[in-house]
Amino acid sequence: MGFRYLVFVSLLLVLSSIGLANAEHRYIIGLKQAEVSSMAKCADLILSKAGVNGKIVCVCDKLKFVVIETNESIDSLKEKLGNLVKYVEPDYIAKAYYIPNDPYFKYQWNLRNINVTNAWNISLGNKSIIVAIIDTGVDYNHPDLKNNYVPLGYDWVNDDNDPMDDNGHGTHCAGIVAAVINNGIGIAGIANVKIMAEKVLNEYGWGYYSDVARGIVHAVDSGAKIISMSLGGNESSITLENACLYAWSKGALLVAASGNDGANHISYPAAYDTVIAVGSINESNKLSYFSNYGNEQELVAPGEHVLSTYYYNGIHTYIFASGTSMATPHVAGVAALAWATHPTLNNQQIRDLLRATAIDLGAPGWDKYYGYGKVDAYRAVTYTLPPIPELNSATLIIIGFAILILNKFKFN
Repeated sequence: MGFRYLVFVSLLLVLSSIGLANAEHRYIIGLKQAEVSSMAKCADLILSKAGVNGKIVCVCDKLKFVVIETNESIDSLKEKLGNLVKYVEPDYIAKAYYIPNDPYFKYQWNLRNINVTNAWNISLGNKSIIVAIIDTGVDYNHPDLKNNYVPLGYDWVNDDNDPMDDNGHGTHCAGIVAAVINNGIGIAGIANVKIMAEKVLNEYGWGYYSDVARGIVHAVDSGAKIISMSLGGNESSITLENACLYAWSKGALLVAASGNDGANHISYPAAYDTVIAVGSINESNKLSYFSNYGNEQELVAPGEHVLSTYYYNGIHTYIFASGTSMATPHVAGVAALAWATHPTLNNQQIRDLLRATAIDLGAPGWDKYYGYGKVDAYRAVTYTLPPIPELNSATLIIIGFAILILNKFKFN
């Protein structure tokens, strides 16, 4: 598909939580450790015992929670359930919406801005690495994506195994990470890696935290090494945080959008310790006017007028879009390149590498606007790990004595 077929539309992706008013009849109930042998049956018994009239919507065995729909208020539900459960919280909604923006910037300035073309001289990536797009799904039939797509994901919105994109947002994010490189059509993604889709947002661009959590867990259990989440909300959630912690403990690297409110507040899940929060910059390396910032800001990447793959009304096409949603997959893609050239590193080491190789912007060192700086692909793939210091014989003897002493105390 040549450029004469491109749809040059500019979008501003704004992610926000719309709060309790829209989630007041849907709740997440965390079950206690001893109650997980039969999740649905156990939940039924608890609800019956507490006198709660509610319908069980879904369960998650790995994170030990159930989602219910009821006319009860949150306070009434907490009072009735009390110590019978671990926690009760609203199933918050994360929503993505679009604001048209006409200005057009040069084709894929974003890749040159973060040194991707130089990085390709070292590595194009590794097909053994899987990046999970936790979003509205992915147009896996797109000519620029289909050869890098693996059918491992799930559609949590419609409860089936076909995570086809019916919105376009997820397809745009997927293309930034892994549109096929050097195939003579369309654009180039950052890394020649595999992508999978967990559809957790519906055709209107919003979804429940419980679905996001289940998508994260399923992606990691399906082999994803990197979790890219161009979504978020203003409310924290035990369930969502547990899902991120689960993925991190399994060795995955998690990346999420800081948010598009232009405020001193990092959205969730980006604000969690286990997740890299990504802000957006423009072509002049200035923080985008819409980008959130704050104490959890870790990295920034291009997020304005980024051209990528798109799916609209049955058409496989391309558009320009803006938002921290666009910045996030840049970091996911560079992480994939870095892991391809440093395959023995774990998720914490890759995270440290991305911080160490970032181009410092704003005030010297870390700051709440730019974090550690702008992600840099070339520096990430050429980074030399600090050598492990050699231990001389005297040091080894001291360590040996220390171990003997510790063991003596341990067994006495």
